[in-house]
Amino acid sequence: MRLVLILTVFYLVGCGLSNPFNDDIPYKQRFDEGLVFFQEEKYGRAAQQFNIIVERASHTDLGDDALFFLAESYFLDNDYDLALIEYDKLVARMGFSPYIEKSRWRICESLMELSPNFYHDQDSSAKAIQEIQQFLDDYPQSEYSVDADKLIKKNRLRLARKNMETGKLYIKLKAYDSALVSYRIVTTDYYDTEYYSQANLEIIRCLVLLKKEDEANTFLQELIDNNELFVDDNFKELASEILNNAS
Repeated sequence: MRLVLILTVFYLVGCGLSNPFNDDIPYKQRFDEGLVFFQEEKYGRAAQQFNIIVERASHTDLGDDALFFLAESYFLDNDYDLALIEYDKLVARMGFSPYIEKSRWRICESLMELSPNFYHDQDSSAKAIQEIQQFLDDYPQSEYSVDADKLIKKNRLRLARKNMETGKLYIKLKAYDSALVSYRIVTTDYYDTEYYSQANLEIIRCLVLLKKEDEANTFLQELIDNNELFVDDNFKELASEILNNAS
């Protein structure tokens, strides 16, 4: 055991880096060594250095920088849960930090990464959209605004698909009223996604399955009268097939 300890000390000295558990290391030295690890993309070792500073020297001038680079280390190491915690701390504690905007954006990215696939619960996806929209409201000229718009569209598409799949499941279960609700959510809340046209077609199908052929015909005619762009010849043909199968 002593041999292992001695070899470890020699290794640290030979590498020219400090023992991370040595309390006598100046915080500036520890921070600089953390930056070396960070630049070398050794994010786990970088986080170790920055975390010690955050825990023991948050009151110093290095505290702000260390907290940001700790969060960045976690984020770039794909540990989004821990990254989110540290970014939230920075935003809450340091309202005038130069890292605020970047941290707010990283929070958006972390929430997006933590959002589940479309077939799971989508509360986190909705939260991500809310956070991104708030970011755009607060930083309309941000360098991240274009990426923020892309993330919102990606999440909205995910939520629309979730409702489409839910509607399909309800139809299999012959719960047509519930399916209708899911498809109407797509047409009202996610009208800017690629699922909008199909959702309207499925609404007609649900109404037919509910023996509401007159309402289905009226719904189709309203789409035509409103000059909906997706109501082309192909859509009309598909809708007619659904309506004809009801008779």
